[in-house]
Amino acid sequence: MNLLSVENLSKSYGEKILFDGISFGIAKGEKVALIARNGTGKTTLMRILAGQDNADSGDVTMRKAVSYTHLTLPTSDLV
Repeated sequence: MNLLSVENLSKSYGEKILFDGISFGIAKGEKVALIARNGTGKTTLMRILAGQDNADSGDVTMRKAVSYTHLTLPTSDLV
Protein backbone atom coordinates (compact mmCIF):
# COMPACT_ATOMS: atom_id res chain seq x y z
CA MET A 1 0.00 0.00 0.00
CA ASN A 2 1.39 3.39 -1.02
CA LEU A 3 1.76 6.21 1.47
CA LEU A 4 1.98 8.62 -1.46
CA SER A 5 0.56 8.07 -4.94
CA VAL A 6 1.00 10.34 -7.95
CA GLU A 7 -0.99 9.65 -11.09
CA ASN A 8 -0.63 11.32 -14.50
CA LEU A 9 0.80 14.54 -13.04
CA SER A 10 1.61 17.33 -15.50
CA LYS A 11 2.97 20.84 -15.06
CA SER A 12 4.16 23.47 -17.50
CA TYR A 13 4.90 27.18 -17.51
CA GLY A 14 3.88 28.62 -20.85
CA GLU A 15 5.52 26.46 -23.50
CA LYS A 16 8.05 24.95 -21.07
CA ILE A 17 6.84 21.49 -20.04
CA LEU A 18 8.39 20.45 -16.71
CA PHE A 19 6.75 17.03 -16.57
CA ASP A 20 3.91 15.37 -18.42
CA GLY A 21 1.91 12.39 -17.20
CA ILE A 22 4.29 11.19 -14.48
CA SER A 23 3.05 8.49 -12.11
CA PHE A 24 4.73 6.88 -9.12
CA GLY A 25 4.06 5.60 -5.63
CA ILE A 26 6.08 5.53 -2.43
CA ALA A 27 5.41 2.69 0.00
CA LYS A 28 6.17 2.52 3.71
CA GLY A 29 9.88 1.99 4.32
CA GLU A 30 11.01 3.08 0.86
CA LYS A 31 13.71 5.69 0.46
CA VAL A 32 13.55 7.99 -2.54
CA ALA A 33 15.99 10.44 -4.15
CA LEU A 34 15.00 13.10 -6.66
CA ILE A 35 17.96 13.90 -8.88
CA ALA A 36 17.86 15.99 -12.06
CA ARG A 37 19.44 19.03 -13.72
CA ASN A 38 18.58 22.55 -12.60
CA GLY A 39 15.34 23.91 -14.04
CA THR A 40 13.73 20.54 -14.72
CA GLY A 41 10.94 20.82 -12.12
CA LYS A 42 12.28 19.19 -8.94
CA THR A 43 11.24 22.05 -6.68
CA THR A 44 7.93 22.45 -8.49
CA LEU A 45 7.17 18.76 -7.99
CA MET A 46 8.01 18.99 -4.28
CA ARG A 47 5.81 22.10 -3.95
CA ILE A 48 2.92 20.25 -5.62
CA LEU A 49 3.37 17.28 -3.28
CA ALA A 50 3.37 19.69 -0.30
CA GLY A 51 0.20 21.41 -1.52
CA GLN A 52 2.05 24.71 -2.10
CA ASP A 53 1.48 24.70 -5.88
CA ASN A 54 -1.08 23.17 -8.25
CA ALA A 55 -0.46 20.73 -11.05
CA ASP A 56 -1.99 21.41 -14.46
CA SER A 57 -3.49 17.91 -14.34
CA GLY A 58 -3.22 14.66 -12.43
CA ASP A 59 -3.77 13.50 -8.87
CA VAL A 60 -1.67 13.39 -5.71
CA THR A 61 -2.93 11.17 -2.89
CA MET A 62 -1.21 11.13 0.48
CA ARG A 63 -2.45 8.87 3.27
CA LYS A 64 -3.83 10.73 6.28
CA ALA A 65 -1.21 9.30 8.63
CA VAL A 66 1.64 10.82 6.58
CA SER A 67 3.24 14.08 7.64
CA TYR A 68 5.36 15.97 5.14
CA THR A 69 7.98 18.69 5.55
CA HIS A 70 9.68 20.54 2.73
CA LEU A 71 12.60 22.79 3.61
CA THR A 72 14.00 25.23 1.09
CA LEU A 73 17.51 26.61 0.88
CA PRO A 74 17.66 30.39 0.47
CA THR A 75 19.32 31.05 -2.89
CA SER A 76 21.11 34.13 -1.52
CA ASP A 77 23.27 31.74 0.54
CA LEU A 78 24.53 30.07 -2.64
CA VAL A 79 26.33 33.13 -4.04
